[in-house]
Amino acid sequence: MTDYRELARTIPPLLEQLHRGASDLRDALEQLQDAGKPWQHYLLQPPFAQEAAQTLQASFERPFSLAAALYAQLDYAEPLGSGADARATLQIPGLLAVPEKTLNLARQLNNHKEAFANAIAEYRSALEARPMAERDRNVREILAGAGYPRAHLRQCYRLVLLCRERPDALTLSWIKARKSIRKVTVEWCEKKLVQLDPTGADPGIQYQRQLLAGVPKSQQEDLRQVQVQSRPNLQVAEIFFSQEVDEEERYHQVGYSSMPVLVSANEAGQLPEFTRVDHQPSASRRRQRRDLAIANEPFLPALRVFLRQPR
Repeated sequence: MTDYRELARTIPPLLEQLHRGASDLRDALEQLQDAGKPWQHYLLQPPFAQEAAQTLQASFERPFSLAAALYAQLDYAEPLGSGADARATLQIPGLLAVPEKTLNLARQLNNHKEAFANAIAEYRSALEARPMAERDRNVREILAGAGYPRAHLRQCYRLVLLCRERPDALTLSWIKARKSIRKVTVEWCEKKLVQLDPTGADPGIQYQRQLLAGVPKSQQEDLRQVQVQSRPNLQVAEIFFSQEVDEEERYHQVGYSSMPVLVSANEAGQLPEFTRVDHQPSASRRRQRRDLAIANEPFLPALRVFLRQPR
């Protein structure tokens, strides 16, 4: 069996390495911002991106500096325990033209991110028999001991998207926010609440367990978990046009651009041809889905579980 204490010792140096890599990429982008040669950029400004720029205290007027600050933001912007959504990350979609040296720094940073994420996963796995809350607490203690008590794991894990070779064209399109609703059972809810508070020390979780225990049998079939992807995603794809007559055009999905995608620039510092889109998706013309009569307020907030209401 792997010694979890040995695994714990591997995490701080990997986190330090991750911060150095983010700092190197930030410095390289700052140099591009202040270079005499213009480097092409295309950053979108939906409301959530404007909020992110404000949080970073940076401006869209200096796009490379803004991206530098975003890549280097590995801590929570708000203090832990402030009530902010711990799952939320700062997001600014778009494209940046960069030289090969900057692409290499981004690749190195991604390697550091993957090594750190794997180390955290291995440590959690070694403590699999322990309650989830204890595992989370142990991880936070390791991060604090490494000098980063406010480390935001999601921002530490998410990779910088990049085009590994320069395409002939890039396509951009908005993928709108989606909602999923699934039926859950009383037993499932109880199990999840116990996992969140195995010692019974959280009064909020215990109150929700009491609410769950009081659900009449006639309403136990009406529990629904609602998961909402609150922000639209910018989908980026590369198109490679073949030079051979007998070969077909190649098309590759880069991914969702929560941070600017780094693209190999030409000698003039320009991006490949790319599509322009509005700063946010247009209003849907499709008929709205008739969701089940879900209450406005969650019944079990910790699980995002609602009660279906009679029509």
